[in-house]
Amino acid sequence: MSFEPGSIVGSYRIEEKLGQGGMATVYKAYHERLDRYRAIKVLHAVFKDDDSFLRRFTREAQVVARLEHPNIVPVYDFAEHEGYPYLVMRFVQGETLKERLSQGTLATQEMIRIASRVADGLDYAHKQGVLHRDVKPSNILLTSGGGVFIADFGLARITQSGESTMSQDMIMGTPQYISPEQAKGNVDLDGRTDIYSFGIVLYEMVTGRVPFASDTGYSVIHSQIFDPPPLPSSLNDKISPALELVLLKVLSKEPAERYATAGEFVTAFKDALQDAPSKIGPAGAPVLPADTEKKTQPLATLALSGAEAAVLSGTEGAAPLPNLDNAPSNVTPQPAPVGKPKRPFLLVGIGIILGMIILASLIFVVLRNREIPREASSPPGEIVDEPELVPAEIPENDPANVELPVVVRPVEELEPLYAENPENNVIAAELAAAYLRDSRDEDARTVMREVVQRTRVPLGLNVLANRLLEQQQYELAIVVLEEGLNRFRQDFEIQQSLMMAYLLNDTSGRRVEEYIVLLRQDDHHPTTIAIGEAYVLFDNGRTRLALPLLEAPTAMDDGRFAADLLFVKAQLLQELDRTDEALATLEEAFQHEPPVWLATRIEQNIVELRP
Repeated sequence: MSFEPGSIVGSYRIEEKLGQGGMATVYKAYHERLDRYRAIKVLHAVFKDDDSFLRRFTREAQVVARLEHPNIVPVYDFAEHEGYPYLVMRFVQGETLKERLSQGTLATQEMIRIASRVADGLDYAHKQGVLHRDVKPSNILLTSGGGVFIADFGLARITQSGESTMSQDMIMGTPQYISPEQAKGNVDLDGRTDIYSFGIVLYEMVTGRVPFASDTGYSVIHSQIFDPPPLPSSLNDKISPALELVLLKVLSKEPAERYATAGEFVTAFKDALQDAPSKIGPAGAPVLPADTEKKTQPLATLALSGAEAAVLSGTEGAAPLPNLDNAPSNVTPQPAPVGKPKRPFLLVGIGIILGMIILASLIFVVLRNREIPREASSPPGEIVDEPELVPAEIPENDPANVELPVVVRPVEELEPLYAENPENNVIAAELAAAYLRDSRDEDARTVMREVVQRTRVPLGLNVLANRLLEQQQYELAIVVLEEGLNRFRQDFEIQQSLMMAYLLNDTSGRRVEEYIVLLRQDDHHPTTIAIGEAYVLFDNGRTRLALPLLEAPTAMDDGRFAADLLFVKAQLLQELDRTDEALATLEEAFQHEPPVWLATRIEQNIVELRP
């Protein structure tokens, strides 16, 4: 098989072999035109001569490649090379949840954060009719920027697409995490099989071990089918009866007795942890700092056989515009971010002075995951040693700590909770989302206005807005940012994020034009104005006149929002059928380290435009 380093496979040059499992071998590859590294997963040689598999591989791979979600590792391409079928995926820098848990236990809020992101990805895929079939910690990837990704979606389905003895005789999944119905070999599966496996992952988070373990895979599979799991409280006395009921329900042997969606499960899990200690992990295990930035290694994933647990590591209604006249007059412009983005660490406060120093330093953090390019002497992918920040943490009730639930509860259920806890930002955000869902825009705005008025610095609002943009919750992001602009009227980051949210939500050109008029009353960034004026022309059908606005030297200015500008420019070029220029512009946008939500859209556009 010619997948040796230096060999050319399609548009990719093989750099090195990263690892091998029972179903696939993974390689690090380089795409010269995009100047990006990718992970290429080459399926086992046994499928090479399986005509049935090769005929159905494309159909199954197309389904998996349609999954476009910020918490799912995307599949960019699939093809055959010398008869060997392979998949091309994002090359992720980070570590697996398995590796993280091997170092200690997670803080309670970190468990909830990771679980919420995984649930969001699972529910999205299930709505598309795609099951994972092998949810486990080694298929959950964590990046230093706080990203959570599910890897290897649908691989088990793809490897079962043929008629080979290998794919027929093996149970696809990992014994310690496989659902009873999957272990029985049932073919009529639905999303609840993944929810069972996901339940085991959370069981392991809070107890420190999986419910069933043995020297042989057969024994574990037998227990998954027939034996009740050990009571979680017998393994960790900090587990409450409410949490125990949640974990036992999700691990019911009968799918009908489990939660219907991953989001429903995580909501119950989160509710059960409301009164839990901040560190609920098993006694004796070191508690890991939440979202600790650390030196990481390139990470790609393997398709695993049923008996193997090997993992490769190392490796989206118009509301009134902000009333700027009512904003505080003593707010000064925020300094431009400098340096490489860092993440808040555990708070070490020594009085008000140190707290203010920490907050001041955080203002200089790059809030949108933008990174200053590494020195030319540093090879791509190499991790460069960096000085650590003074340990700090965003205040617990800051909007940056808000995790919008995957499944938003009804307004009728949330309003009493909000009345009892009006300063709980999590409930406030969920209620605002519920109001927007019911077309009660003004009610949503009233709730979020209260949240914003309690915010001392714009950091938390920017983090929350970027998270909402990543989840394509554009309407709620607009509400947050508009209210944030009333509070912090000269914060360039809020100004720019609001402009991009308007564009992504297909806001009318007239509304954007009104926003531009407001921006010109105060300090603003030229890129934000250029993007807005170009969009207004585009919305009026004058795309050819819009493009020069983005090409003017003053539009790029200091390059702070270069990725945003180049992304919008590429959209205009596509509208003018200048595909090659649009593709080159998108590739250039990548060089400016776009935030996660924008990087995902850029990559999708590149895949669509690529010949």
